[in-house]
Amino acid sequence: MEKRKFRIAFVTNNYSPYSGGVVSSIDAFVQELMSRGHEVLIITLSFLGKQHQDPSYIVRVPSSVRFVYNKNRMAIPWRSDAHVACILRKFKPDIVHNHHPFLLCQSALKFAKKCSIPTVFTYHTMYERYTHYVPLYQPLVKFVTKKIVFDFCSHVDHIIAPSSAVSEQIFKQGVTTPISTIASPLRPQFLDEHAKKAGRSEKILQLLLVSRLVPEKNVSAVLDVMSQLDPKKHAMTIVGYGPQEEYLRNYAYKTLSLSPNQVQFIIKPPMSELIRLYRQADLFLFPSTSDTQGLVLAESMAGGTPVVALDGAGQRDIIVDGENGFIVASKEQMVKKIKQISSDDDLLTRLQQGALKTAHNYTPEALTERLLEVYQGLL
Repeated sequence: MEKRKFRIAFVTNNYSPYSGGVVSSIDAFVQELMSRGHEVLIITLSFLGKQHQDPSYIVRVPSSVRFVYNKNRMAIPWRSDAHVACILRKFKPDIVHNHHPFLLCQSALKFAKKCSIPTVFTYHTMYERYTHYVPLYQPLVKFVTKKIVFDFCSHVDHIIAPSSAVSEQIFKQGVTTPISTIASPLRPQFLDEHAKKAGRSEKILQLLLVSRLVPEKNVSAVLDVMSQLDPKKHAMTIVGYGPQEEYLRNYAYKTLSLSPNQVQFIIKPPMSELIRLYRQADLFLFPSTSDTQGLVLAESMAGGTPVVALDGAGQRDIIVDGENGFIVASKEQMVKKIKQISSDDDLLTRLQQGALKTAHNYTPEALTERLLEVYQGLL
């Protein structure tokens, strides 16, 4: 029997011109859902006004206020309840899938509850760790944020956690809503059988980090690590964008006296170049301890590049020590582990093979199947 085709509304406050894990996750799921014949509508904010050039399945809610804060585009929707209700009433979704607990998603949840439409919420972020972006009294902001997130989680019908650590965190908060752990999928262009490697590509071990350049990503930690490694044997490429770019360049070149040969920065490369960088690297370093999943880890492994990461919630589901990388407790341990891998080509080859094998767990096909099971259960 042919499976039912759904009409699904994805509601998100974070979409293009942004990039990052949330946007990548949404894009990968939406493309796979549409390829299976499901109808999907993305409802998001208007960051650029009339400058947006979107496909027909993306609808922007008018934003009365648009501004730039810390090099990030911000938008505040105008009459979001009315606009979101109008869009959803016209689309007639079977499922409303929210990707944040604020702004547009609050409006979508109100409408869905009123019309008895099942609601799903993907808990992408440890929200209380990002309250420093709100320039107000932090203890109050953290308290209010936790309450809003808890209330939102308690009113949706199902929660998607991108990792088991996030699922446990939600449960500890006292939320009783059913939770499924479903990782974010890789976009298809990252999955390529030709990415196989055999040992290191050059005499110098090529290290890589792909990250937003913001405080919570802890990028300065990998610069501290680089300052402890032999410059004749190790080189680092940092790929990303964000308000800390100038600070990190100064920290690398002036404070730590690292040379451009030791550390280079590449800002917002095109997709083809990003994929090439993943594949040419020997080892990916991950210093963030605040990520819920760290989709870049799966992207790196899809390129055959294993990972050495500081311990954090987003790392534990994907990294298996000695198989596709290592989780370490400190910068000092990261230095030791890099040196060990650098001096053992057989170990590096095993880790590369393990990384490629792990990447197959993050295909859009497999993870979308699990997401559809959640939808089916709600209907």
